[in-house]
Amino acid sequence: MDAQLMTTLQQTHTAVWNEKDRTSRDALMQTIYADDIKMYDKDFILTGTTAVSDFIDKLFAGDDNFKFTTAKPMESTQNGARLYWDIRTGPQPNVLTGMDFFVLENGKVAHLFVFMDAQ
Repeated sequence: MDAQLMTTLQQTHTAVWNEKDRTSRDALMQTIYADDIKMYDKDFILTGTTAVSDFIDKLFAGDDNFKFTTAKPMESTQNGARLYWDIRTGPQPNVLTGMDFFVLENGKVAHLFVFMDAQ
């Protein structure tokens, strides 16, 4: 995976998870996520950009302090990439940490695996 694609993916993914305006978020999602993206969490699987955006809406609705930031630069291998992140939530200092693993097909994220670190 070339450096420009990794930079774009990291910046846009971060922007998607911080964008409170649904129309702007959905437009950003279309640039990096496949329409039929599958997002895998330990408790559920979401299919499609609408379902992922609905999930992000729920995060914002439940927490005005929600903020997604990268912990270090993205790393890639073949058609996969991983991104370590922090989520600031609720009254500070409450920080969740984890990693997203992306599988790209045809230049877009087809599979997004979300790993949350233990609290």
